Amino acid sequence: MSTVRPPRQDRAAATRARVIEAAYACLLEGGYAATTVGAVQQRAGVARGTLLHHFPTRAALMAAVVDDIADRRVQVLDADPPAEGGWDGVVDLVWRDLQSPAFAAALELWVASRTDPELRAALAPVQRRVFDSARRAIITHVGDRDPRVPTLAQFTIDLLTGTAMSRVVDPDADVAVVVERWKRTLATLTGQSTNPVGNGSRGSSR
Repeated sequence: MSTVRPPRQDRAAATRARVIEAAYACLLEGGYAATTVGAVQQRAGVARGTLLHHFPTRAALMAAVVDDIADRRVQVLDADPPAEGGWDGVVDLVWRDLQSPAFAAALELWVASRTDPELRAALAPVQRRVFDSARRAIITHVGDRDPRVPTLAQFTIDLLTGTAMSRVVDPDADVAVVVERWKRTLATLTGQSTNPVGNGSRGSSR
């Protein structure tokens, strides 16, 4: 009995997706330096010629991975909203993205892009897409009538990103304290709290 093969275009798309998934896994497991064409080829289980047909250079492969990581992070940001509303929900939403494997992979690319102009050129526009998605999600939670929203949104993204990155060198850092304090700071700044930062018991150990 003959086997019906999927159309060539579908097979090509499936192969391309498998290679990108393999590159993403290599990036998470071994970092950017270990994500070579050979390592990706072996993990994807494809012939070298097949991989090079879809991605003639490592730079082309990394550009595709950059897009894939951005898609993964946007999916996290667009997923079901956190249980908390308002600025507490905003902090939880941004923090959820920063705890995802996709952010860990993005961080590998950020570091590598410092000395890799091609990678930096590919990374910059899609990173803006992720930040734009985060800002839209924030406005969904808190609205845009308060003129302080764009600034507070940027502060939230930057502060929590830095906090997440601090765990790279200190995995045991008590980042939950920082997250909780920022929630309380936002409540104070927006007039939603009668308990200013520093007057409560939570996070007083740091």
